[in-house]
Amino acid sequence: MTRIGMLRDFVFGHARLRIVLRQSPDWRNTPHAELLEGSRAFCRLVGAATGLTENFISDIVGVWDATFALPYFEVRARMKDIAQRNLAAVAAATRVAADAASPARGAGLDIFIDDDDWLHPQTAALLAQHAAGADGCIFGNVLCESRIRLRPLEDGCYTNNYAVSRRFLRTIDSARVTQHWDANAVFHQPGFERRYVPLYLSATNKHPASAMKLKDGLVGHELSAARLRHLVEAYVAESADAELPQPAAWVRPWFGAVRDVFAAALRRGNS
Repeated sequence: MTRIGMLRDFVFGHARLRIVLRQSPDWRNTPHAELLEGSRAFCRLVGAATGLTENFISDIVGVWDATFALPYFEVRARMKDIAQRNLAAVAAATRVAADAASPARGAGLDIFIDDDDWLHPQTAALLAQHAAGADGCIFGNVLCESRIRLRPLEDGCYTNNYAVSRRFLRTIDSARVTQHWDANAVFHQPGFERRYVPLYLSATNKHPASAMKLKDGLVGHELSAARLRHLVEAYVAESADAELPQPAAWVRPWFGAVRDVFAAALRRGNS
């Protein structure tokens, strides 16, 4: 399909972008023991690539819940709430869970994303302008920690800065591109037509309850209430005056909402 044809589909309201959520539990309505077991399954899934041990998250949950006003899984639920509001605002896009996604059909692109991350509201239209005809594309990513920075515009897949054409997905098992480290290998295999889009269209929400942020924060420290409280207090204090680079201006409301959640979680520790 021509670029004009792709844009015409947007004008008439046809979704050309499918947002595929990776592992995304029902944080509020799943039994606690099942969520703990799910955290172990997640750590086993990503352990080789991330260094997370099987019980890394489940060990943290008990300490977290005794330390903060908001239990760990409620914090994760609120992160998902924020992300769902963000993704609902992405024009010309549909959302589906990875384990419920039907095989790729029709034209368009699939983006794979975690359930606490965000996309620019015009992602679909902007990718249609830049990525028509490619097997996949890579675009800029905003890293949201206590500070906000633009990851270098490099030719590699981060957690949510790549999209795969449904045409290409019909030729492979989608599991090969669901996780970004696997997708990066596919994107760089011979014959894959890769398009580079120099726009910051996704954001990685590295909040204090995210697995990798906790892993980094616990390096050289024992897991304890004091250490977890320090990590959350530092995030809330530093994020209060975080500057947003112009290409990341669109993350402002979501970043502020995340900070509010962790400020609320601290109330027990400060009482």
